[in-house]
Amino acid sequence: MSSSGSSSSRTRSGSASVTISTRTSSLSPLDLITELPGNIVDNILRRLPLQDAVRTSILSKRWRYRWLTLSQLLFDYQPHQQLDSFAKTKLVIAVYQALLNHQGPLVKFSLSVPDLGNCPDINHWLQFLSNRDVQDFTLRIWTGEPYKLPDHFYSFAHLKHLNIHNCVFKPPSKLKGFDRLVSLEFRNVIFAAERFGIFVSNCPVLEILKLVDCPHFYCLRINAPCLKQLSFYGTFSTISLKNTPLLATVSIALNGMTEIAKYFKDGKSSNLIETVSGLHSIETLSAELDFVKFLAIGGINKRLPMTLDHLKILNLSNVHFDKFQEVSCTLCLISSSPNLQKLTIKASTGANPTVQTVAEYLKVQEFSDCSLDRLQVVKILEVSGVPAELELMKILLAASSSLEKLEILPREEKSIETEYKILRELIRFRRASPKAEIMFLDSESE
Repeated sequence: MSSSGSSSSRTRSGSASVTISTRTSSLSPLDLITELPGNIVDNILRRLPLQDAVRTSILSKRWRYRWLTLSQLLFDYQPHQQLDSFAKTKLVIAVYQALLNHQGPLVKFSLSVPDLGNCPDINHWLQFLSNRDVQDFTLRIWTGEPYKLPDHFYSFAHLKHLNIHNCVFKPPSKLKGFDRLVSLEFRNVIFAAERFGIFVSNCPVLEILKLVDCPHFYCLRINAPCLKQLSFYGTFSTISLKNTPLLATVSIALNGMTEIAKYFKDGKSSNLIETVSGLHSIETLSAELDFVKFLAIGGINKRLPMTLDHLKILNLSNVHFDKFQEVSCTLCLISSSPNLQKLTIKASTGANPTVQTVAEYLKVQEFSDCSLDRLQVVKILEVSGVPAELELMKILLAASSSLEKLEILPREEKSIETEYKILRELIRFRRASPKAEIMFLDSESE
């Protein structure tokens, strides 16, 4: 054994000899990290907060400039964080240093900060980034005045993912769209609603679209042949989902019907049919706030003229069980979805005396030909125990041969006696599924 930490042994087999040498590594843990392949080091750096990635420059000479080749630069603060003037100055300096010293491709840039909307430096940063082939861009100004995106922002020709918050999006007339854009999220963004449909239709590979608290649309018009997910929170008067053959997930929260109501006259064709007629691939549909009320406008048939064969998950909120149109709309959607697996309904029932009349209407409906053989879980939330709610549960229990759970969340002000009354009624109803359980939830388990 030598003092250098190595040993050797010799074995002989015939005329051949083999020397086996064992050497103890003298590399320190830091050296082991330094010797890692470049792609692994980059992966480690990407998972660190940017300030920590910068600090790795003091580890060794080989680490001094590694952070400068990061493919993504993220300067993200949470909405509740506040920055004083000193902290804002430090942030501005840090962004300049990172951009001016950066080497290699820059794929992703994210800036999520409190009020910086009037900061002229953002314009300079965007001008620099417009020449760097950025593919993933996020700009979220949490508070303050909306930031108007400068003209050079619209020259980001390689954009695949765009997320902006509290900005003014006013592209030049020559810009039709971003031809590589895959996902788009606008939150509290000001833009010309009448031109938005044209812009989206000129993003030919767009797959994900999310709009939250954006301007009022007279018509939310979506023409996107590759679109797979649509999420909307806001106000529109009409909606047109045309040429969306791949659209599988739709979540719409329609905020406010007061303004919308003036656009509709008696005898108008069914909003439900017009809205879902193009959703040939829909798998998940969520109707929040006033969207069920919107869908219920116009004539409602027992079933749609087409079946929603791919629909597996249906979430309906604010269903008023004292409104014929809304209950009819709910039943129409359910009975037109033969492969439905999970159904959630959030009730919104007042003391309107018509709720008893709606219950009588449900009793005389013929649903013997309605088969929900794949429905496994039903949740009815904010249940008051009114007859119309119970009649709907009766229909679902009788039509769902694979049902595993009927979960009920009573309204908070309802007593244990009300729960007992509901349960007493439910156990009398026929169940197509022998394994169906009826469970009462509390507000914490919702």
